[in-house]
Amino acid sequence: MYVLQVLIMSFRIGQKFWDNFMVVDKALVIQSFDNKPLVEVDGYQFIVNPLTEQVPATSADLLRETTKWLLIEGEFERANKIVGEEDKGAILVASTSLMAKLPFGMARWYPSGIQGQIVVDFKMEYAQGQLFLNGVESGDKVIIVDDMISTGGTMVALINAVELAKAEIVDIICVAEKVGYGGIDAVKEQTGHQVKTLLRISVGGAVSRVIS
Repeated sequence: MYVLQVLIMSFRIGQKFWDNFMVVDKALVIQSFDNKPLVEVDGYQFIVNPLTEQVPATSADLLRETTKWLLIEGEFERANKIVGEEDKGAILVASTSLMAKLPFGMARWYPSGIQGQIVVDFKMEYAQGQLFLNGVESGDKVIIVDDMISTGGTMVALINAVELAKAEIVDIICVAEKVGYGGIDAVKEQTGHQVKTLLRISVGGAVSRVIS
């Protein structure tokens, strides 16, 4: 009986710790994107912010709270691997990997020459070229994690790469969507996959606005 009581108490303490740990400071994440300067590049607006641009530097608190929010909203329990791309999403792939205790694969912007590397073309609002995917194997159940979706070009290429590796995509989640750029609709139309986001951001004014 005593052993059972100890086990129950340990479970309750562990559950309470986990519940407290997974309380997210959403305001911190929202503040990092709201009312931020915009920079125009080739007709597209970029948000000057601490999470994706390190202006100012990304705080440990911001990275932790963003990661916790991703873990709550994403279906990580269905996946055995996390996948992302290294340009700006790499820090989120690594942080979710640590917290979810899942391995990750990464799409790079340059070739390594490793046998079996998956290569796909991509075109986004400020660059085009190829993605080189490592670490994904046939039969993997993958959740894709990224920072931002705007036109959807990088995400479409990443999905194509994962599927070329004969892995199954169980969920896709990004921190934010730039409203008005059509990225989520483009991904759905071209791949059949739905992208989840934590935030929707308007970049149509003088500064960014988090609208939901």
